[in-house]
Amino acid sequence: MLLWLVCTYLSLVTASVDDARLDDNGTFKVFRVVPTTEVQLQKMITMFETAKGDDADFWHAPSVVNSTIDVMVSPSFTEKFSNFLKEHGYPFQIAIEDLKKKVHLLLLLSSGSNRICSRMLIEKEGPIKMNVKGVSGKDMVRMHDDTGSFVCRLRMGEYYSYSTIVAWMKRIADRMPQIASVVDIGTSTEGRSIIGLRFGRDTPDKKIVVIDAGIHAREWAAVHTGMYFINTMVNGRETDPKVQSYLENLVIYIFPVLNPDGYEYTRNDRTNPRARMWRKSRSAKACAFDGISNACCQGVDLNRNFDFRFAEIGASRYPCSEIYHGSKAFSEPESRAFSNFLLGLKGRLEGYITLHSYSQLWIYSYSHRKFTYAPDIDDTRRVAAKAVAELGKMYGTKYRHGTGPEIICMLSRYNHDHESRYSSPIFADAFSGGSTDWAKEKLKVKYSYTIELRPAYEGVKVWQDTGYGARKQTMLLSGLLLVCCSQQLTRSKVEATASYF
Repeated sequence: MLLWLVCTYLSLVTASVDDARLDDNGTFKVFRVVPTTEVQLQKMITMFETAKGDDADFWHAPSVVNSTIDVMVSPSFTEKFSNFLKEHGYPFQIAIEDLKKKVHLLLLLSSGSNRICSRMLIEKEGPIKMNVKGVSGKDMVRMHDDTGSFVCRLRMGEYYSYSTIVAWMKRIADRMPQIASVVDIGTSTEGRSIIGLRFGRDTPDKKIVVIDAGIHAREWAAVHTGMYFINTMVNGRETDPKVQSYLENLVIYIFPVLNPDGYEYTRNDRTNPRARMWRKSRSAKACAFDGISNACCQGVDLNRNFDFRFAEIGASRYPCSEIYHGSKAFSEPESRAFSNFLLGLKGRLEGYITLHSYSQLWIYSYSHRKFTYAPDIDDTRRVAAKAVAELGKMYGTKYRHGTGPEIICMLSRYNHDHESRYSSPIFADAFSGGSTDWAKEKLKVKYSYTIELRPAYEGVKVWQDTGYGARKQTMLLSGLLLVCCSQQLTRSKVEATASYF
């Protein structure tokens, strides 16, 4: 049995802060820092654990010497932070000079695309002609419908509203009922339907694979990757042997936006970078005494809300933390709806993949404790190793695979019971309450993976288009490319499909 996924998009992982207001008199900057000694690393870890979130938001936490750390710094803290780096000899660069301007530009471009897509253009058109700095025509890609006409335009680096994504999926199902159908698994806190697509005829003898993205609101690249996988399935249904094999032998569900409320929140405030960097859901405010005051904040980290060793480690009981686990397991309508959906597939669910960004990691169970594995770890590890190796051959990428504690290797001495008001241990080396560990433990899903997509090209370019050779990569490798997880796939079919790559 073999399961592997190749993801090709730039991405952003950021920190979330509740409804803080932007200082219009200054600019938020993103520093890219590289600790080159253990002393520098420890100093940065200390700042990571103790700095006010309003001062310095760590997009990529300190982990090992010579690894890059991306930090968003507020206008009032910029001089102090810069002086700190110089005083202690850190190599650094300012990766984004004015984050507010980048946010505004990105959302402006996206809103234009959504106006186009909302009209659901289906007439055939010639080559795309858009004056976009740094993007050539060959890097422009569109989504197609059943006739080869354009349902809506998709440019690398543009991101669409949830309503546009849902309309697009419904149109695919309407026009291609023989291969696709809409799945509605429940509603979000704010009343949005959580929509996905099912590919393949659902018969009891077929194994099932489920893919989700966007459980963390800010991770737009994961959403983008999910949409490209849908596009690949649609466009390859008649001509691509691998897609035809999927449709014949498997049932595949994909949910490109599992956290629709949070995703929409990240898109709707052009003046506040912190809104773009929201991570959690948008559930009602909860309050807790944090040692200083009774602090109240909105939202729950949905990937800490599953009933796998809930609230045990690597999650916070404080609502203002971006890794707040919620009042109880499955307290949130989004995680509850998704878990109920997966429970209904128990016994047939062979593969589950959740897409995140951006660390080039291929993570398997379990993440709550180092050197703790599922009984079938050899199979799980073998598949991950093969996928990582293939990625390296194709693109020179350096993904790492392992359990969370093995490969994230955060050196923080974070103590869950004594979390300070401003500590933000996003990338602690162990965490519980995650969806893939829950699926592995509770549903016995054989291939359960968290994929952290590849980082930005030549620094942080998340606010610009990402069209570096994108057409070739995305159409070939923009989602789950090979799933061989049932005995009905003969060895010859597996080898024929694998040879495609």
